[in-house]
Amino acid sequence: MTPRLETERLLLREVQQEDLDDIFDCWMQDEDVSRYMWWKASNDKKDAEEFVAFELGNLEDERWNRWMIILKETNELIGTCLGFYNDEEDHWDISYNLGKCYWGKGYVTEAMQEAMKYAVEHMGVKEIITTHAVENTASGHVLEKLGFVYEKDVPYECSLGDIHTIGHFCRFKVGEK
Repeated sequence: MTPRLETERLLLREVQQEDLDDIFDCWMQDEDVSRYMWWKASNDKKDAEEFVAFELGNLEDERWNRWMIILKETNELIGTCLGFYNDEEDHWDISYNLGKCYWGKGYVTEAMQEAMKYAVEHMGVKEIITTHAVENTASGHVLEKLGFVYEKDVPYECSLGDIHTIGHFCRFKVGEK
């Protein structure tokens, strides 16, 4: 069960069926948000429905924790953050996205700090590996603030494979900064 977490400005909670319209409106159809994500922006609400159904189906999976990021002040759904075990690559990984109008305010860093704290303290995660597109410098800055260290360049695909670029492979180890 995805636990409810809280920071000074944010509430992190599990997905709910009622989130569908907010997810669609806030980021699902925005190509700027999806550009460096694996998924692709869509104007078809059915894609948002599939996303919600997938997330609801994973609520009991302790190796998949997707949080909806809620701005406490307004109760708005502004994005998501995810901590998950990447079976294909055999390591813990993270991901996040935020509606464009909320960029540059530190929300993702704040949410991911809390999510990673949960992973370390309650799940015993000792290491997290993730990759970001080199062009996505904002994500690179978030990862630096979270304590990730760049290790090497790797091939990186995003937007359902429409974009092929270079990614920065980064590692976070508990106790290192």
